[in-house]
Amino acid sequence: EELMNSRSAKLLGARKRLEELSNNFDVRKMAARTDVGDTKEDYYILCGWMGEADVAALLEESKDDDRVFIVVEEDREKFFGDPPTKLKNPGMFRPFEMFVEMYGLPAYNEMDPTIFIALTYTFMFGVMFGDVGQGICLVVGGFLLYRFKKMNLAAIIAVAGIWSTFFGFMYGSIFGFEDRIEPVWMRPLENIMTTLMLAIGFGMGLILIAMVINIINAIRAREPGRMLFDQSGIAGIICYGCVVLCIVLYATGHPLPATGIIGAAVGIPLVAILLKEPLSNLLERHREVFPAGSKAMFFVEALVELFDVVLSYATNSISFVRVGAFALSHAGMMGVVFTLAGYESGSPNMVVVVLGNILVAGLEGLVVGIQVLRLEYYEMFSRFYKGTGKPFVAAFKKKKLGGE
Repeated sequence: EELMNSRSAKLLGARKRLEELSNNFDVRKMAARTDVGDTKEDYYILCGWMGEADVAALLEESKDDDRVFIVVEEDREKFFGDPPTKLKNPGMFRPFEMFVEMYGLPAYNEMDPTIFIALTYTFMFGVMFGDVGQGICLVVGGFLLYRFKKMNLAAIIAVAGIWSTFFGFMYGSIFGFEDRIEPVWMRPLENIMTTLMLAIGFGMGLILIAMVINIINAIRAREPGRMLFDQSGIAGIICYGCVVLCIVLYATGHPLPATGIIGAAVGIPLVAILLKEPLSNLLERHREVFPAGSKAMFFVEALVELFDVVLSYATNSISFVRVGAFALSHAGMMGVVFTLAGYESGSPNMVVVVLGNILVAGLEGLVVGIQVLRLEYYEMFSRFYKGTGKPFVAAFKKKKLGGE
């Protein structure tokens, strides 16, 4: 002990020096080594990506060090390829990055859809699973799991439970009981057609928003052909938007525009979608306007693809009917539970009611969660999102640089 105490300063100094050498060695493994002229000095060249804030900090820290040279490459994509992606969202939205990563990270110049999926996913979950009591259970259970286990899925469940509770009050449903509280809005089972039609209308609105995001992504990616002539570009939004407008006008009892106006508003964009490839090549000044091969075969393929586009507009819209269908099925499933519990007799079996609530909440919650994710991926992400980005992984932290 006396020997250690008498050498403590040297031992601590040696330990610090060994840490510096070890850390610098970790950096050197990622660097290229070179000799500079006749000075016989070794230099290590590091090349990689950094965040803009980190670059500014590094430049400031090394400005007085004549042994450190930093070059910030402006034409980065030309030399190093596409930059990696580092998701950066407010704390409450970070758990939803899990859904984005499952589909694929956004490219560097692509909009991060995390906030979009967070808002739409939890909202649709609440519409399909509206129940005050079961919603509160989801909030409490999800919060506790996230608090102690740090599970992102638990945080998503907790936020979805908030919307479930909200729509439970809107539907007047608490633990499946439809006669305990008055609905703020309506009871789905008493307004079946209204529920289903509103679900389709809501889906049409989300598809239009997805098209707007696709146009923004096309502008950021500098793809004018995709922006103008894609089925989810300006041509698509005019065509689909005109159809949606006509449906709304018809449903609300307003007169429709003249047939010629409707035909032009729908037909001209469809022709632009049909000729997307040659029009894009012409706009981007490619040498070949039409793709190689027979022009007749091109038009045959383009017509088949156009038919698929028109069909997808209809099927994607109708697909949102499941949002309303699950709002109806929740009340229907709980009705079965109450029938089995003998609720109509006036003295229901509460054990059956409790077990039925647990079964319905677990089963329907799982199915609704999967169905909403399916709507996100297939009906919306497929219209505006590629997910071809690569993750930004820090090779080492700034703290490790030191000593040399």
